[in-house]
Amino acid sequence: MKKLPGFSFIAVCFAVFMFGLITIPVTAAICDGPPQSQSFILFSGGCDRSVPGLPCTQGFMFPAQPSVGGDFPSQYFLDFGDGSQPYYGQVDGVTHTYSRPGIFTLKYMAGTQCDFWISGTYLITIPAPANYSSPISFCVPVLPSSGFVGSPTSGVAPLTVQFTSTSRDADAYFWDFGDGGMSMAQNPRHTYRTPGSYPVSLAARDTCSGQVQSAIMNDYIAVNTPVTTLSLSSNPPGASVFIDNVIKGKTPLTLTDIAVGNHQITIIMDDYEEYTRKILVEATSPLTIAAVLTKSLPQPTTQKPVTGSIAITTIPSGAEVYIDDKPIGITPAIFPDLLPGNHRVTLTAKGYEDWSYIVSVGSDRMSAVNAELSAIKEITGSLAIITNPPGAEIFIDGDFKGVSPETVSDLSPGAHTVLVILKDYTNATANISVQEGQTQKYAVELKKVLEPSAIDLLLAAGAIVMIAGIALLVMFRKDPKNKMK
Repeated sequence: MKKLPGFSFIAVCFAVFMFGLITIPVTAAICDGPPQSQSFILFSGGCDRSVPGLPCTQGFMFPAQPSVGGDFPSQYFLDFGDGSQPYYGQVDGVTHTYSRPGIFTLKYMAGTQCDFWISGTYLITIPAPANYSSPISFCVPVLPSSGFVGSPTSGVAPLTVQFTSTSRDADAYFWDFGDGGMSMAQNPRHTYRTPGSYPVSLAARDTCSGQVQSAIMNDYIAVNTPVTTLSLSSNPPGASVFIDNVIKGKTPLTLTDIAVGNHQITIIMDDYEEYTRKILVEATSPLTIAAVLTKSLPQPTTQKPVTGSIAITTIPSGAEVYIDDKPIGITPAIFPDLLPGNHRVTLTAKGYEDWSYIVSVGSDRMSAVNAELSAIKEITGSLAIITNPPGAEIFIDGDFKGVSPETVSDLSPGAHTVLVILKDYTNATANISVQEGQTQKYAVELKKVLEPSAIDLLLAAGAIVMIAGIALLVMFRKDPKNKMK
């Protein structure tokens, strides 16, 4: 197979990078989610040569598509699977030199500028050259210490925080910022765009030995909502004021906690037309609104029942709304024409627990629901087990889990005992700590059991027979002089 020239890989990476710079749309929906998909490409002429040789250098590319809203990937990660330091950078291509044969699990990832990531795995086989003798690999069993600081840790949204790792004896990092974002950089910078209180965790890893230690700080980042003052009046006064479908009081009214951004104002008063207006609140100056209400026209007498409505908002917005088990719309919104009485309101959103409550609706009245949905947290982790040679039986905490290489999922966070068994090889065991939502790796070289050959057994048996014969000869032999007596 023809070997790819050395400059080709760099040229391709540069072309892909430049193409991404040229085609980034300025109207992209920033921070809407991770990249849609990611490819993984191995360049020929590396470790797949027809005549195997070590060490060998392999080229990889792992480009990714933008998010649904057009947020382009801007950072990349690749764990080479052989215990060496992973790659983290802004280019979707890298080369790596393997110094020993085996089957290695590569983990590749791509993330947007908002730290939303997509990931995948790939098994690569590095063949052993002829007459290859495996060098003795040795990793000092060092347990990394994990720690970090951030600055600033509080402020108004959007809040950009610079994180710095204070970990020791580590060369790979995994940050969880608590808002759905994560990073593999040693000292990342992350922007929080939604007000709230966020935990931050850092898992520091020594890739050579596979040892991991985590540090977590609960409620470490406090993001506040920028607010300003909004004064409202109406003619006539005494009208009900709704801000984003949430009732705030009656006119005249001064609100000092209005978040900066777009809002919808609704002013309602009996016998007057509904006043609705969209406004943009800025932090630079207070805002004053004076509404002149228009008298409503007399309505013809009908036999239709007087209905009510429910104004529903959620954190986060965009939840599906079910009223009495019927889909009715997306939050935030006002849902009118509801018969007076009790109604079951159910709210669902991907990645959040369902919310359900009985809401009472009155005739010609609006009820308000403000719900904060609870995120569903992942509680399990995975363990990728690789043995050389492959085909070993895997037991975790005494339970059979398959044959290597194998990735065992749905493991509870914490320490687990791993035992691998392969005929004619010495058993291997280890205690591995599994982290929530992560895949740990355990790679082991199995040692051959030494057994005596048939020739050795025959020689040993012959020696035993010879020694026994000599002993008998000495025992029964008589001295001639003793016979004459």
